[in-house]
This record gives sequence, structure tokens and C-alpha cells, in this order.
Amino acid sequence: MEIVSVEARHVPRSMWGNFWQQQSKVVAANPMGEYPTRGNDHWSWYMWDQGLTIVRVELDTGHVGFGYSEDGFGAATLIINEHLARLCQGQDAENVEGLWDQLFRSTIPYGRKGIVIESISAVDIAVWDALGKAFERPSYELLGGHRGIKLRAYASKIHPDEDLREVRRMAADYKERGYLGIKCNWPHGPKDGRRGILGNLRFIEAVRDELGDEIEIMTDAYMGWNRTFATEMVKHLEEFNLSWLEEPLIPDDIEGHALLRSMQKVPIATGEHEFTRFGFQQLLSVGAADVWQPDVHRVGGPTEMRRIGHLASANHIPIAPHVYSAATLHSVLSMPSAAWVEHLTVPSYWEQDDLVPPLFLGEPQVAQGVPELPKAPGIGLTINTEVLPEMEDWVGSNA
Repeated sequence: MEIVSVEARHVPRSMWGNFWQQQSKVVAANPMGEYPTRGNDHWSWYMWDQGLTIVRVELDTGHVGFGYSEDGFGAATLIINEHLARLCQGQDAENVEGLWDQLFRSTIPYGRKGIVIESISAVDIAVWDALGKAFERPSYELLGGHRGIKLRAYASKIHPDEDLREVRRMAADYKERGYLGIKCNWPHGPKDGRRGILGNLRFIEAVRDELGDEIEIMTDAYMGWNRTFATEMVKHLEEFNLSWLEEPLIPDDIEGHALLRSMQKVPIATGEHEFTRFGFQQLLSVGAADVWQPDVHRVGGPTEMRRIGHLASANHIPIAPHVYSAATLHSVLSMPSAAWVEHLTVPSYWEQDDLVPPLFLGEPQVAQGVPELPKAPGIGLTINTEVLPEMEDWVGSNA
């Protein structure tokens, strides 16, 4: 099956949906936290507009696949249309490994990580979507099939609030909806000093008290701590029996993650801002993490996600991928090392006016903390033209 065409379009909307509606209002630990005029004012340091690139891949059989990744200011769209599309045209779509390698190698002079790999991710997802439609099978079956063990989804997340009663309310809401794992953002970072340490401990104590001992608790510092603050925090976390401490440091401080892990007080998780199997090999080489969190929309798509899964399985490292999407689910259903998937959700008591309609239809639903098994051919998504009427011509061609 030959690839006839590849095209990308920039869409100036958030791919994070309702989660972004909530996240954008939260003050919590973040990598700009030490700069009060930026990191202490919600997400004002996000100086780019929310957006994504949607990719359309057409095969000579007439089947069309779609993929997407984050693309705030159109860079990924430009990379795909002006470079990657030209490389893909005329290639055998079933040769996913060789195609991916060509895209990666041809972009090394200006790529290797970041927006270039996110661009490759969107193309790769679209190729797997087209292949699934061509074979009339869900893409996960082509990626290795379902390993037969029910995958669990954890709720993401409980956000900080000065009123711990609101924190407890969020925790109770997710528990009542059947989630057996729930993640929360840490409120404080280094700029808060000792007061921040104590505030974080009061926060996590309230969460554990509300959820009890049977619910797993994951925590996320979102790259917002430094080694000194993180080391002091980790000393106090063993009693809370956390499933992991996520991204306590900036992702490039690999040795720092290994140092925190060596304290053996709490499992360390990272990887949502890592790229390709080569990045995860670096994590492995220094023992930086107990849990890996690749993002299929960043790491290189399902093709590269599968390679990372093999690397993790061979080294007995659980995979808990970042962000819930149809492409994420298809990528991890066959992975023996997949432990959890992250379900980005908001409290059920949110008013309807606070919610935004989805950009895509057909995403597998989560009930009682368990994602439904995809049944539609390919990745299984269609573009919601009520939200994106400018994409109607693409939807009409979705074979």
C-alpha cells in the first residue's frame, strides 16, 4: 500500500479540552516557579497560543488516516508540509519501521527532540490509522493485539487549592467514580521554602486521608522542584505510600532523578517530556526512573512507542503513558509493561458552561476506571466538524 499524499493543517485550539480549562487556572509547582513574575501567575509563562496540527495520510487504496500532535504556533505543520510529506510520498505504508527511520534520520540536523519528533508522531499516528482502516481492524491489533489483561486508568488530577476542603471534594469525586488510582499536582516549589514543604505535606495528608489506603495516589511536581527542595520533600513521603513522584526535576537533570530514586523513599516517574527510544535509553543507563511515561504524541508515535515498550519490558520497568487519547490506548494495549493509562478528567460537579466540546469523536470512554476496548478500524477517531467546520472537506474523504 503506497502513500499517495500527506498534508497537515494547523488548528488554533487546545488539544487538551476540558483538562486545559481547569489546568490553565491552577497555581502549582512548575519549571518557571522560581521566577515570581511568571511561574506564580497561573500558566502565563505559556507565551504561545494553544494549538495542534492534524495530519491526513492517504493511501493508494483510497483509505485515509488522521493523526495529531500539539502545535501551538504552526511549526509542526510547516515541518510536515515542507519536509516530512515529501519523504512519505510514494513510500510503502506497511514499512512503518523503515519509514519512521527515514523521517528521523532526515531531520537530525534540526531535530532529534522537541517539535520535530512531535511532527513525526502525528504522521506516524496517521499512518497506523490508515493501515487499520485498510485492513478493517483496530490499529492495536496490528501493533501486537490485546495482551488480555485489563488496563486501568487513573484520574488526572486533583489540583491544589488553598481550601483543603475543595481538595478533599475533588478526591472524593474521583473515588466515587470508580478510579482506583488518582493523581494530584503538588502546590509548592522551591520559592516557598520551608513553608512550601509543610504546605505540600498538609496537602498530601488531606488527599491520603480522604482516599484511604486502598486507592493508589500518584503525584506530579511538573518539573517544578530543584535538587535541594526535592531531596527534602522525598525524605517525608514514604509514610504516604505513593505510587510515584512524577517529574520532580527538569527532564534534562537525569542524574538528579537517579539521585532521588536512590533514596528509596518513593518511586520516581518521568518521561512525558522525553523523546524517542534514545532518550529512554539514557534514563535506563543511569537508573533515573522506576516508571516511564512516554507520550505517543511526543515520543515518535506508535512505532517508537512500541520500541520503548520493548525496552521497558526487557528491563522490568512499568509503563504509565502520559495523556489519554485513542492513539495512546492503541499503543499500549499489547505492552506487557503497561501498568496504567492517564485519564485527563475534571470533577463531575463542574457546570456545563465550564466544559468544551471535543475536537474528535470516537475516543474510547472510561468507566469505573477502565477504558473500553476500541472496536472501530484504525485509531477510531473522526474530526468533530461542529467544532472544526473548516475540516469538513477532510471528513468527507475519510475512507
